[in-house]
This record gives sequence, structure tokens and C-alpha cells, in this order.
Amino acid sequence: MAFKKARIFSAALLTFASLGLSAFTPAVSAQDYNLPDARFEPDPTVPSWQSDTEYPAKLTWYVNFDWYAQPGWGVDVVTRKIKEDMNIEVEFIAGNDENLNTMMAGGDLPDIMTFDKNLTIATEAPLFAIPLNILAEKYDPYFLEEAAKPETINWYTLEDGNIYGYPSFSTTAADYEAGNIQADQVFIVRQDIYEAIGSPDMSTPEGFLQALRDAREYMPTSDDGTALVPFAGTALDMSNGGDGAFGGILQDFLSIPTTVDGQYYDRDSDEEYITWLETFRQAYNEGLMNSDQFSDNDNTMKEKMTQGRYFAYLHTNTKGLNEFMSTNTARNAEQTYIAIDGPKNSNGDDPTFNGGGIGGWTQTFITNDTQEPQKAMELITYLTSHYGTMVAAFGIEGETYNLVDGQVEYTEETEALRNSDIATFDKTVGLGSYWFTLDDNYAMSMGQVPATSIRQMVDFNNPYAAPRFELEDWDPKTGSEQRNLVQLNTARVQALAAFIQSGTAEEGRAVWDSYLASRENYGYSQIVEYRNNKIAENLQRLGDDYSIN
Repeated sequence: MAFKKARIFSAALLTFASLGLSAFTPAVSAQDYNLPDARFEPDPTVPSWQSDTEYPAKLTWYVNFDWYAQPGWGVDVVTRKIKEDMNIEVEFIAGNDENLNTMMAGGDLPDIMTFDKNLTIATEAPLFAIPLNILAEKYDPYFLEEAAKPETINWYTLEDGNIYGYPSFSTTAADYEAGNIQADQVFIVRQDIYEAIGSPDMSTPEGFLQALRDAREYMPTSDDGTALVPFAGTALDMSNGGDGAFGGILQDFLSIPTTVDGQYYDRDSDEEYITWLETFRQAYNEGLMNSDQFSDNDNTMKEKMTQGRYFAYLHTNTKGLNEFMSTNTARNAEQTYIAIDGPKNSNGDDPTFNGGGIGGWTQTFITNDTQEPQKAMELITYLTSHYGTMVAAFGIEGETYNLVDGQVEYTEETEALRNSDIATFDKTVGLGSYWFTLDDNYAMSMGQVPATSIRQMVDFNNPYAAPRFELEDWDPKTGSEQRNLVQLNTARVQALAAFIQSGTAEEGRAVWDSYLASRENYGYSQIVEYRNNKIAENLQRLGDDYSIN
């Protein structure tokens, strides 16, 4: 049976989007979606896919990231196992926001969709998605009883009582308590240079600058003959307001609070932060940073890292360094990068990092257009469950890993391949490629560790991670506030670049003070009010047991 509701919803999408979801009363029962009967009586203690293996199906899954590449269903170890278990074929389609908007406007939707939870369309899920709780109750109650995290389900359940999309990388309070988290920010240095100059303390402005000077003197050029760049950080996105590692990440290293007394704290005005922006300005003026910082994109900078061209690097996404660190080490094992203490505030306090939020990153939806609602639900349950997480994260026991004292140990072949040739590993093994709803924190509890190339980096900063659930979704996603925030972020990153490139301390401070004063031109007070309201709402949802760190 084909479902055509998405086309009706799509036609009304702009109207409902302008009115808000309060103008729309979503369906609340399976009958409202004209769902076919279940092929058997589901058991809440047994995932339904185990009872549905005789029924073949093909699903289409849209992933709203044009970088997402899947080699073909059944090609890698993970999808070969899922295909064998479920008697299912899945076609993945990658795209971008333009593709997504076109798809929604046309109303011809795939069976399953995954996109960033912060997109406006995520707030309009009742227009195009079947509630997962309704699907689970009809076809696969194991999803609600066993597979999904209760805290995550509660977080994403709307006022109508339904949950429409399930997130990736949702980290709950229970995950923090169990220690199954990973920090994803890092300050790294090239180990050979760092040790050669005496392994200095780089956590103070003075020590930081002197270490950069010493590094340049010790090794003026990298192996490929280009000048060594003593310091760089995650690329800035000048046209889209991306602050790289020079905004919130630096502020996390300095342990600047995000809230004070339950209210939004203006970290950009904090003198500890401005002191380090001035430190970077000095570094730039001494030639310890270069202008490529303000023009290169992130991949270009990481490609340079594979040539060992940077001494010190402040980075936002440690996991994203895996391939590049592996390539660099393969090029010259003596020029590996390691994590050390990065910038600290004047008290020398340890950094405070976010180890993952309950809202996660993306959301995955089963659309009203699916012609296989039961199989679609079974697939979501499969990937969300502990069993499916083991398959997606580790592969097949005895083939890609073994269990030793209840913990995963990759086979020698698997470990060697993921540390030496990540592209071939992704194509032929596929571990980590199907992250859409799996329980990453459970995988950590079972022995999932980062690749060798970044393991020390991740382990170094994990002790400093703490939840920030009160900040979930605190940025406006629609209306004038959202548009103002985009403009504010763009002005901010341009001011950051101008500050760092200023000729004197006075000029740099004037640039930043001018930016701070200009924020009201972008509706700053309204954005702060929105964030404070969201913080209060989140704290109410989290309850009395939750405390702000």
C-alpha cells in the first residue's frame, strides 16, 4: 500500500511553517496513517526483524550530507550482515539542503530520511513523518521497550505525545555517569619538535608564544620544503559565520562558563577570552601564524597537516583527524602529533568540554510515503538496539572482532586496515558508517576505542567532559531571530579575523569592542532572551536531579 499523505503535507508546508506547528494537529493513531496490518503479533521482548526474515523488502534512505558515500548495499561487512539478518535491501541517496528542499516541495519522499536536527524542517516533522512510537506499537514494541534510550525518547517526545525522529549520538546522563563519553576538542603538537624544545608549558600566553618561537627556530621548514607554521586552528568559515576553534572551543579550553545563575553568560566579553585573542594577534604579527588561516578550508588545512607543516594546532573535531593523522604517521612516524595541555585561564583551571548532548546531531525519520512501514521500523529498531550497534560498530564476531572478557578486540587484520587505509576500511568493512541511530555510548562500553592515530588525543581530554543539556537547541531556528543570528555569527567571525590580524594590541581591542557594541544591530538582546527561555525550559524538562556544571 502506498502512502500519499506526504504530498498533501508538502503542498501545505509553507503555510504551516509560517503559522507554526500549533496550527497543525498531527495524527495520533495508526488508523490515521492507514498503516497495513502487522504480518504477525509483535513481542515487546523480541525485535520484530527476527520474526520477519521471510518477507523481503527494499527501502530508500536519504542522507542530507553530500559527503556521505556508501559503497553499495551488501558490499561492506556491516550491510552484508544486516542484509543477511533482515532480508532487506537499502538504497542510500546523499544530498544537501537544496536537494532536501526540492524533495519536500515535490512531495515524493523516500522511506527514511536523515538530516541535521537543527534544520527548520525538523520542527515540521508532523507534516511528513509517521511517529516512531505509533510504528513501534503496531510493528515493533521492542524499539520502545529495549532498543531506544528512555531519556532520549522522553527528550524528543513532543507535546502531542509522539516522537517523530530518533537522533544520532544522543548522550544521556546515564552515559556520563557510566563514563561512556568522548570529548572531541584537542590541542595537539608535533611530538618531535615539542620534545626537542623541552616539552614546554603552553597553557599560558607567555609559554605559548615562546614555544612557537622555539619551534620555528628549531625547525624552520617541514619535510616538503615549505615554511613550518608554528600555530593554526580549525579553519574559519568567513562567509557563513564558522568560528573554527577560535570561538566556543577556545572558550572551553579557558573554562569560561556558558551560564551564570541559570542565565546565558556573554563569553565573548570575558577578559580571559580576549587575553587569548590578543595572544593569537601577537603570534600572527610575529609570523607564528600565517594568512592561510583565514582563507584555507578545513580539508586543505588538514591535508597540510599530513605533511607535518604545523607545529601546534587547536582543533574542534578530533575524530575527524583520524585519516589525516594516519597519513601523516605513514609518511613519517617520527612526526606524529600528540595532545598536550592547551590554553588555560589565568587561574590555570582545567578545561571544560562538552562530551555530547542528549539531542545528538541528526534525526532520522520514517516518512508518510514509505510503502514498507513495518520493515522501515524494524530497520530503525535493528540499528538502535545493542545487537545492531555491535554490528554497525564492530562488524561480525569472529570475522572483524572477538570478545575477550566481555570486551571487543578487533582482529589483527581489521585493526591494521583501519589504522593504515581508512578509505579501503570504510568501503570494505564499513564500521562507523551507519551511525544514524546506533548507541555509540554502548559501543564505548563494549570496548570501542578510537583509531590508534587519534587514541591518545581522545583519551587526553576525556576527563574534562561534562554534560551541558541545559544548552540544547538554544539557538533560534526560525524567524527574524534565526536570520539575525546568522548575520551576528558572520560579523563575529570577521571580527575575530580582524582582531588577530590587527597590527597593535590597541587596534585589536578596538576591533573587538566595536563588534561587541554592534551586536544590538543584529538583535542580540532578543537572541539572549531566546536562549535564556530555552535554558529555563530545558532545566524544567531535566528536573531537579540535574545540576549545571
